[in-house]
Amino acid sequence: MELRGYQREAVAPALRGRNSIIWLPTGAGKTRAAVYVCQQHLEGRRGGRVAVLVNKAHLVDQHAKKEFNVLQKDFSVAAISGDSSHKCFFASVVKQSDVVICTAQILQNALVSGEEDTRVELTDFSLLVIDECHHTHKEAVYNKIMLNYLQRKLSGQRDLPQVLGLTASPGTGGATSFEGAVEHILQICANLDTEKITSAQEELQHLQSHVPQPRKQYDLCQERARDPFGERLKKVMERIQQHMEMPGLPQDFGTQIYEQRIMELEKRAAETFCRKMRVCALHLRKYNDALLINDTVRMIDAFQCLQQFYATERDMKDPTERFLTTTFEENRTSLQVLAADQRYENPRLGKLEEILREHFQPLGTSRGIVFTKTRQSAHSLLSWLQGTAALSGQHIKAAVLTGAGYSNQTRHMTQNEQQDVIKLFREGALNLLFSTSVAEEGLDIPECNIVVRYGLMTNEIAMMQARGRARAENSVYSVLAKANSKEVSRERLNEDLVELMERAIRAVQAMPEQEYRLKIRELQRVAVASWLMKEARISERRRLHDPDAVYLYCVNCNKAVCRGSDIRTVEGMHHVNINPNFGLYYRVSSGKMQFQRTFKDWEPGCRIMCGECSQDWGMEMIYRQVKLPILCIKSFVVETPAEKRRYKKWSAVTFPIKEFDYLEYCSSTHGLSF
Repeated sequence: MELRGYQREAVAPALRGRNSIIWLPTGAGKTRAAVYVCQQHLEGRRGGRVAVLVNKAHLVDQHAKKEFNVLQKDFSVAAISGDSSHKCFFASVVKQSDVVICTAQILQNALVSGEEDTRVELTDFSLLVIDECHHTHKEAVYNKIMLNYLQRKLSGQRDLPQVLGLTASPGTGGATSFEGAVEHILQICANLDTEKITSAQEELQHLQSHVPQPRKQYDLCQERARDPFGERLKKVMERIQQHMEMPGLPQDFGTQIYEQRIMELEKRAAETFCRKMRVCALHLRKYNDALLINDTVRMIDAFQCLQQFYATERDMKDPTERFLTTTFEENRTSLQVLAADQRYENPRLGKLEEILREHFQPLGTSRGIVFTKTRQSAHSLLSWLQGTAALSGQHIKAAVLTGAGYSNQTRHMTQNEQQDVIKLFREGALNLLFSTSVAEEGLDIPECNIVVRYGLMTNEIAMMQARGRARAENSVYSVLAKANSKEVSRERLNEDLVELMERAIRAVQAMPEQEYRLKIRELQRVAVASWLMKEARISERRRLHDPDAVYLYCVNCNKAVCRGSDIRTVEGMHHVNINPNFGLYYRVSSGKMQFQRTFKDWEPGCRIMCGECSQDWGMEMIYRQVKLPILCIKSFVVETPAEKRRYKKWSAVTFPIKEFDYLEYCSSTHGLSF
């Protein structure tokens, strides 16, 4: 296996068995360099075993089929992601393999598992390769794995695996000063127990000739001259706020700040059982979403977002719901008419049309990605393209590429659908993608000659990742935004931050070894100590209240429906209600929930909702033939002796929850004896 000169320079410390981070730009072949290190490591060490960790499930398959494929003739390589059935037998797969490629979460689950057939130890591996290792910070899964590692290291354990991190963009961690950026780089090095960050220094010219940089251009457009559709939406919002009869409500409609404030209001209303205020806040958020969509894509997309929202089932016994539905109905026709008026269409789209027409002129040679913020806008842009006459004859074959996580906003893609789109794009059957950030990092997407960032505000890491997708000769990286907007100033700041990051890395590389080691050791001690303190605080918080003294109320109609003592966890993560009387409080939807994957001991049942007001509560699971309702904590207000509160995650509640005991449940509920 041959490496280029700059790759050889970057892997040198890793080949000597030292923990290191390889910092090379996107498209320079970091993964190939890592494969070479794995090969040398396994050939030079009997009983060696490598774990290759990625942070997105679709990268597991890509690494296994593409880069790590070359190891398969001499070594056994296993690929395991959340979608694969092997994960239930992770420990035995590890024991039978030389190289295991998996998502970090699967390894983390196995490290903390109490079950024999799923549990593994860090010492089962002799080398950990961490892809996109700049994610090793704060609450990220990579960091949880590495904190486990550091705790062992600091307590004197010797047989820990070698660590190799890969990144194109460590970023500055939010720092805007040189000292802050250096501190951030040192923290990432400490978290990964890194002895050296390596990059192309002597071989820099060789690297630059192999990885061409795109030409950057700012494609700026003006605001709409007039926006009667948006003005109409704001008038409706004003009317809803008048109906709420609350002084001091925010007026900055159509902004992220308004969204944050209205969501805080909704949470407060839920916790104080003020249904009118809560329902109005939820509807105002939808109108605000529509204004944000109107600002990003077409008026008709914004209108459809509201139309879909008002088409869902509502509790029409509630006077506030009736008022809000009537208000929308009164404005529906005029909104629809305004949305169809081409005179007021979004100038961003005209600018995007110009860019695509310019780059997709010659037949079949172009390939591009348009990055946008939300799944919704990605779908809207595809729909706009298909309906734009001037582009339909331009030989553009486009599709959407979005994340696989579940979202209530728009349909999510499954991993198989993602793989299909990427395959078609790679083969040239598709030549344009409308993508969310899923395609920024790590995805092996062929050289693009046009990458457009469509009205995006992100940090310097995302900017570098997206720019790195434009790898063809003479490619263009376009920032499409409104003139004098925050997006433009953020992009300019990002350019400065990339320079700052590069200076900080060079400074860390040049630090005297002794000074560097002392600094890293100190940062590691602090990281482990604060982690242990936090864990102790969490377990203390989990024991604050007696589950019998805790009540759960429907977030919408405020009806008390169960106690904390009715809740159990299945497989440590699904929170179910085991009280047989709980069934009186909910009804089920028709038809089972559909998932793309199968589960070891259970299958999904129907969606469940409040019998009183139809608020969505979660779903039924069929666990070893027993039907159990899984509750979504966001759908309830939790009352403890101290306060009423709404939680985003079950892990934050202040009472202990026991693990579900299947045999005990069968004997107490069905009178079976064992």
